[in-house]
Amino acid sequence: MRLTVKTKIWLAVTSIVLLFSFFVLFYLPVIQERSLLTNFNKDVQNHANTVALGVKIAMTEQNFQGVQTAMDFVKKDPLLQYVSLLQTDTSWNAAHTRYRIARTVFKTYPERKKINVDATSNDSTVVKRTSFNTPMMTGEIMLAFSTREIMQSKRQIRITSLFFSFLVFSIGIGIGFGLAKNISVPVLKLRDAATKVGRGDLTQRVQSTSRDEIGELGAAFNKMVTDLSTARHELEARTSELLTEQQKSDDLMAGLKRTLTDLRETQEQLIRQEKLASIGQLTKGLVDRLLNPLSYVSNFADVSTEILAECQELFAPGSYAADQQHMQTELLPLLAMIETNTSKIKEHSSSLTRIVRSMDKLLQVKANYFVEVDLNSFVDEQLLAYRNESDSAYQNVALQLIKGDNPESIVVRLVPTEMSTVLYSLLNNAMYAVHEKSLRYPDFQPMLTVVTVFQENGVEIQVHDNGAGIPAVEKEQLFSPFFTTKPTSKGTGLGLFISQDIARTHKRHITVETRQDVCTTFTINLPAAAAVAVS
Repeated sequence: MRLTVKTKIWLAVTSIVLLFSFFVLFYLPVIQERSLLTNFNKDVQNHANTVALGVKIAMTEQNFQGVQTAMDFVKKDPLLQYVSLLQTDTSWNAAHTRYRIARTVFKTYPERKKINVDATSNDSTVVKRTSFNTPMMTGEIMLAFSTREIMQSKRQIRITSLFFSFLVFSIGIGIGFGLAKNISVPVLKLRDAATKVGRGDLTQRVQSTSRDEIGELGAAFNKMVTDLSTARHELEARTSELLTEQQKSDDLMAGLKRTLTDLRETQEQLIRQEKLASIGQLTKGLVDRLLNPLSYVSNFADVSTEILAECQELFAPGSYAADQQHMQTELLPLLAMIETNTSKIKEHSSSLTRIVRSMDKLLQVKANYFVEVDLNSFVDEQLLAYRNESDSAYQNVALQLIKGDNPESIVVRLVPTEMSTVLYSLLNNAMYAVHEKSLRYPDFQPMLTVVTVFQENGVEIQVHDNGAGIPAVEKEQLFSPFFTTKPTSKGTGLGLFISQDIARTHKRHITVETRQDVCTTFTINLPAAAAVAVS
């Protein structure tokens, strides 16, 4: 339902007037009447207490005239209906097990007025009692006052409230008419003028004599229409100029189109060349990595073939192969060389298998399903899995997770399978570094720690080892494909390259800090949970 400005003004004014009228007409009279009645009850009770005190003193002194004087204290009050001195007696039953209190009128004013000793307060009368106890008598003073003045006051309060409520309502109606006239009417005129301006009539103007915000709005509207009219004339003039220059600009646009086409072709050619260069670099590295173990396999196979030929000659008819001494001195060393060559062939074949598998993993389409995980729990699970899968030679290395001064839970968004590959690769390199150093220094205590660090712009996973470190020359090539500091049989040169590529899919990177023969720290930088965008 659409509400106009005029309707909203009337709703606001009416709501305020009704709320104030309710307060003046209902709530305030009730509070005042309650206060009057409370104060009247207190006054009557105070009178009863005063009379009871006077009677008690007079009875104690056996001054019966004083009793009359005490009761005369309230006789002059025009609201007094009666004041009565009641005597209370206790009556027991024959078995003396139950009693009842009997009240009798001892003295009253007016003297002939019949008194109900059990009377209570009602709308027209307020009844109050005060007990007293003397050696001569036990009783109570009962006062009854009329509430006619209270009722008159109530009627006067309601009449006054009704008058003020009517006055406020009248003033509210007047304010509503004034606001509707001074706000709604100018706004409606402004709306109609704006509608016509929107249809193209720029001759519209609004007249406003008020000096408030409505008048300023009208002046601003008139200025806006004037500016629009001026801008339209300038635009029409400029359009005419452009039409005369259009023919000249056609040749220029044709030239720009040709230049843009040439730029696009050049850009596509540069992209193709860059792709070819990347493929070439990757292929060259792959060829270099594959040729080395293949050469070893070929050489060891040739040597094994020659040794087998010599063994055949030793077992040829007429040879001295049956001589036990010659077998020990010549045949057994040849068989040992064959066994060594076979193990070398197997070792380098395994290296070729790792290289091919790494290439296959590099060329596979990477997962891009990001999930939110608790970083500390994720790293802890990966360390446990790595410890269970690591070689027995690495079991003596101290491997621990340090959570640092982080919140209890660090939530990040990552691809779990890809990030576990990165952690496995970094842990494997660190284990190899500390293991190699322990072979050179018998007293060396190998240690590998993984630290999670929470920062304002993201989180970090730091893999720290106290191994041999990395030379500056090798550090610059760490993340290049097929570059490795390990022997050919142990490294493929693709672990850090793949890890860096995975880190880039998480919109961050991997950095390394090292000190020669002291320590090495690889840092995986990850964004906060809300900052990772699935690509």
